Formats: sequence, structure tokens, C-alpha cells
Amino acid sequence: MWRRHGRSPGPELVGDCEAFLAGHVVERIEERAAGEVPVWAWTNLLAHGTDRDLRNECTVLRARLVPTAGKWREARSFLAAEVIDLADDCGPLAKVQRAVLVPLELEFACEDVAGWGPRQWVTSVEAALSQHRRASRRRVTRDARPPR
Repeated sequence: MWRRHGRSPGPELVGDCEAFLAGHVVERIEERAAGEVPVWAWTNLLAHGTDRDLRNECTVLRARLVPTAGKWREARSFLAAEVIDLADDCGPLAKVQRAVLVPLELEFACEDVAGWGPRQWVTSVEAALSQHRRASRRRVTRDARPPR
């Protein structure tokens, strides 16, 4: 299944898998200069990154390997802060990622969002985060009520 042109998958496939699971697909694509980064890949850090990764995304200015990705990086940085805020309010982070961001990443990979820009992506991710925040608050309110 993973063989292309008679070659064994080897280290390249393993590196791709590691990058995906760690939330670093964008950087992996940029290192290869593999063209335009898909929308789902920008969601990958939010869905799989650690708390430290997300906080670094908010605060560290990294060299831009692909200059046209600047707006996407700004958007991802903004959303990383939003995810951290949501995890602080309704966390833990892993739960927020499993409930909201991993399904969203999959949705973006399966739907036709290739023409989206950073603004559409941010709007969509923010809507999902807001919906999760509202649902979490309703649960807390419901659970705080005294039994009848």
C-alpha cells in the first residue's frame, strides 16, 4: 500500500507520520517545498500539538520558509491562542483536541476547502471552538444544579 514506484516507504513515511502526530505537517511540507499547504495541514498543529507547541506558536516569530504563508501563520498563531484559552476554560487540551480539532482537521481533509483563505479557515475554527465552549458551559450549569 505504501510502496510507490517499487520503493519501500522507509524513513520518509516514518517522518511524515511523526510530523502528523506531533502537529508539524506544515513545517514538513515547507521543508520539502512541496507546494501549497492544504487547509487541513494548518489545523494539524491545533489538533495534535502540545500545550507548549501551541504557546510557542503564539509567542515565537519563526523564519518564514514560504513567504506567502505569512497570513496563514498569523491565523494559526491567533487560533493557537484561542485553543489555549478554550483549554484553560473547558480543558484539558487533549480533550478539546479530541472533541473539536481532530474532527475539524478530518473535515477539512475530506471537504472541498482548497480555495479557502486564512480568514475563512479562522471563521470556521472559531465557530467550532465557540460551539464547544457553549456546550461545556451548559454542561457545567446543568451539573451544578441541585438534584430534585
